[in-house]
Amino acid sequence: MACHNIDTEKGKWEFWTMIKTGTTLQLEPIHNENVDRYRCRVVELSEDGIYIDYPIHTKTEKAIFLIDGTQLKASFTINEQTVLMFETEVMGRKLSKIPMIHLHFPGDDGLVKIQRRQFVRVEANTDISLRINDQFYPTLTEDLSAGGCAVVVRKGMDVKSGTKLSTIIVLPMQTGECQYVEIEGRVIRVWKKEHKEIASIEFVHLTESQRQLILRYCFEKQLDLRKKGLLE
Repeated sequence: MACHNIDTEKGKWEFWTMIKTGTTLQLEPIHNENVDRYRCRVVELSEDGIYIDYPIHTKTEKAIFLIDGTQLKASFTINEQTVLMFETEVMGRKLSKIPMIHLHFPGDDGLVKIQRRQFVRVEANTDISLRINDQFYPTLTEDLSAGGCAVVVRKGMDVKSGTKLSTIIVLPMQTGECQYVEIEGRVIRVWKKEHKEIASIEFVHLTESQRQLILRYCFEKQLDLRKKGLLE
């Protein structure tokens, strides 16, 4: 857990944590079919959470209003290679020198690390359909990342290293909705795993919205595994 000390002169709490005053956050609504992204800055730390300035929509460059109770995923960079993500919620507002929004902060224990140079890969058995030579083959993923996936090779699938195909992946989100993502891919290799044949697929021509959906799904899976004690 994050340690803290009281600044008796200012009467404020300061946390020894990975997140600092001045940190730029990227915010993304959880319960939203659109892939909206906002940026903001941490302006104050407190024993009851963090305070940010009003977020700016990354596409429109306009300030946006977040109502109390809005659930978000937040991320921030700590170095060139690593991004940290956490779940948060709008707790309220505060007027000071500038108007601020109060966000819940779960502490460092609630942070999930994302490697920038190597997309985080999570174990995930989700439905996927492969289109090979205009034929569709339903199967399951073994793992998934924003860079590619591993799938179980079913009988009749003609796949080998270099095979080009199209994938339709079903992403069951925490909201209860299912997102369907269609991505072009290329088989990197085919190998054996516990009496199964597995094909590793690299995604090509991934759009930003598709990448964000997969990252959101992987993040939710990581949190679920952590809650079950299966991930440190």
